[in-house]
Amino acid sequence: MLKHRKLYSFIVLIITVFVLWFLLKDNYKSIIDSLLNANYLWIFITIIVYFLYFLFDVLSFTKITNLYTNKVSFFYQLYIGIVNRFVAGITPLSTGGQPVQVYELHRKGVDIGTGTNIAFQSYMVFQLCSIIYALISIIINSFNHYFKYMPLLSQMTIIGFILNLGILILLIITSFNKEFNYSIVKFIINILYKLKIVKYKDKQIKKWNEFCDNYYNNAQELLKNKKSLFIIILYEVISITIYYSIPYFIIKTLNINTSMTLFECICASSYVFVTSCYVPIPGATGGTEYAFNGLFGNFISDYKLSSLLILWRSITYYIPVIVGAILFNILQDIDVKKKRIN
Repeated sequence: MLKHRKLYSFIVLIITVFVLWFLLKDNYKSIIDSLLNANYLWIFITIIVYFLYFLFDVLSFTKITNLYTNKVSFFYQLYIGIVNRFVAGITPLSTGGQPVQVYELHRKGVDIGTGTNIAFQSYMVFQLCSIIYALISIIINSFNHYFKYMPLLSQMTIIGFILNLGILILLIITSFNKEFNYSIVKFIINILYKLKIVKYKDKQIKKWNEFCDNYYNNAQELLKNKKSLFIIILYEVISITIYYSIPYFIIKTLNINTSMTLFECICASSYVFVTSCYVPIPGATGGTEYAFNGLFGNFISDYKLSSLLILWRSITYYIPVIVGAILFNILQDIDVKKKRIN
């Protein structure tokens, strides 16, 4: 995953250039003028809002981490959060997010099993909150009809919701059902043994069953700490709410006159996430833009919608990925130099 970061970054760059060309090709002068004439005070407020989203997301992760270890400082967990934006942003389906969290935790002395448990518990809480948000948004829209019916977008929303719900159910089962984990481990090891990928079947089954026991015990620990679990979920709900509200602040930044309310913006953003999260391209590029245009296009049109999309993606995706890439590579270079000295 880390070895292919340059390739993934190149793919993101190519797709981004194409998407920008597509957005700018018809009204590039109006879009550029709109961006240049943005309200700088509102840009500053929007950046603060993004930082608050990031902060509460890190607080949720930190609360989980502190249940199992005190080896990782809050500032290092801020770093993990920044790097996570980079690696998740350049890998298909954001699959690099959890492994890089485990990797960075391990660098601070957290064993792989505990690190994996922390990363997946954090992801499970995120999935739970996202699914609840999506369900509420779908129910509200079925009564108020905020968004026009678009066949492809509707199908993508249904598929996205089902997939996210399936992932959440699987995470819950693996966290709280040891027997299920044993069965999965045995099934996979047997296949790998028959393919001659694994040599010592019984040894590998025992090793992975011990890993499953550790994973299960840590999950039980989280369940026992109901107060901590409540705070973790609360932080994540606040984080997601703030994130979904970011387009509303960008609307203010670009001085766009629209009837869209903050509540409608949050609902639309929830739809965008569910609809595009399974697009197998780094950053869900293409799918995210299509969903955003289809949903926010009910309230905003023409070049203003493209300006909103470009600035939103820049603040929530491109800039965090760039900042994360810089910090990650700087720290990697420092580690390499330290190893050479030693």
